[in-house]
Amino acid sequence: MQPLQEGVKKDFIKHSFRNIEIVYKAGKTTLTKQDEELLAAYINLHDFELGMKNTASALLQEAKPINEVIEALHADLKKVQAAFDTCNILVDKLSADTYISEETSLKKLGEASEQTGNELKEYNKKILKIYEKVKVLQEKITEYHKDSEERSEALYDKCSALAMAHLKNWEKNSINAAEFDDQYDKFIDYRGLTESHRESLIDACTGTITNYANLNEQTSILYNVWKEFTKRCNLLIIVSELHNNAIGFTAN
Repeated sequence: MQPLQEGVKKDFIKHSFRNIEIVYKAGKTTLTKQDEELLAAYINLHDFELGMKNTASALLQEAKPINEVIEALHADLKKVQAAFDTCNILVDKLSADTYISEETSLKKLGEASEQTGNELKEYNKKILKIYEKVKVLQEKITEYHKDSEERSEALYDKCSALAMAHLKNWEKNSINAAEFDDQYDKFIDYRGLTESHRESLIDACTGTITNYANLNEQTSILYNVWKEFTKRCNLLIIVSELHNNAIGFTAN
């Protein structure tokens, strides 16, 4: 880049995303309407990128505690599964042609089933509660991607169109078009770095959504198996009652 001529004015605008530098043409100090429009659009791009950066950081802070709860629910689900496995062992033994009453009985099965049912109810309350937070997080991530695509495209297209119109009228405008183009390229390079970082944050947030989806799938499988298990237990109780009534015996 050639050194600036004497009498060339430069403006520095402090911005939280990136400091903005504007270079004027020699002897020019007053902004034209096109200068003002281009500068406003350029600042809007900085505002937008800062907003996206802050949004990504905020979403990650929101996702972290949600993911911690989901991890805890994975552990809770394993406990429920273990209790359910115990029920299955009891009912398998009870369904056998002969069984040892010390090992299993309808009473023991009933107690184990009741315990498992209670654990499922408590687990269900927790997963429903975290679902509401996951739903809100998912909506925010979707809105983020929408802004990243649609709003971003509109803002950058507008700035490009204004820059083109500004360049065509370069003789009358005060902002140095060549210097502006150079500064814009530096802005794009910096945006690329921050965009890569914030996308990694959003990926982590999406990982939380995926973690919940996996938990929900495992939960649905257990619920369905539990539903079939209760049908099996009810059938076993009915058969036992019919058998006991037929022989005039009351089972334990």
